Amino acid sequence: MLNLDKRLSMVASLVRPGHILCDIGTDHAYLPVYLIQNNIIPKAFAGDLREGPLENAKTTVSKYGLEDRITLVLSNGLTQFKDCYLTDFVIAGMGGNLISDILKDSPFVNVKNNHFVFQPQSHAEDLREYLYNTGFEIIKEAAVKDGKHIYIAIEAEFNESPKTLPIIPRWKYYVGEMSHSDSSCAKEWLQYVISRLETRKNAIKNMESSKREVMELEEIIENIEREIREEF
Repeated sequence: MLNLDKRLSMVASLVRPGHILCDIGTDHAYLPVYLIQNNIIPKAFAGDLREGPLENAKTTVSKYGLEDRITLVLSNGLTQFKDCYLTDFVIAGMGGNLISDILKDSPFVNVKNNHFVFQPQSHAEDLREYLYNTGFEIIKEAAVKDGKHIYIAIEAEFNESPKTLPIIPRWKYYVGEMSHSDSSCAKEWLQYVISRLETRKNAIKNMESSKREVMELEEIIENIEREIREEF
């Protein structure tokens, strides 16, 4: 049986049971192998942009004898899955801006109740901004610490037309639903976000052209600090 590291274990915990999964950026295909071995999903498609990772995935799938249950696909994002009528997706291990671009290039996945798990390695705020303003509902967020690094994951569903969406304040892109997470290091993650914003603010505060951005950063920081005080 295959065991996952903390990052992928967190992702696995948010996968919807009983559905065929599409794992984008699968690399070694550890996630779909684990989910099938533990009877969480029946089958999976595992996609990657490059031949090298797909060869790694092929080795893993063969090692565990799952060739009949995991289909490996060379794909730039979701482009090769347009006609597969899949409902459940994982996009993990890349920047939030790249994940957003993959979704933008794949409007065919914008179907009510389609389920997604995202694991942005950076720029989570860019991904949340896209989700909030495109009709996705963020259901849950999780955070886990492995060594010195904190990883996060976002569970979401496509819910409605963006025409009916409320206006989301910018600071919410940096917090999402993390302040309501039951993850033990959610607070630490939000403190890390504040630290990153403070670093950005200090780098530009003496630039005349950046006064407006400094004010926006200060407002975002204040709102995140308020969330921490109220929720933890």
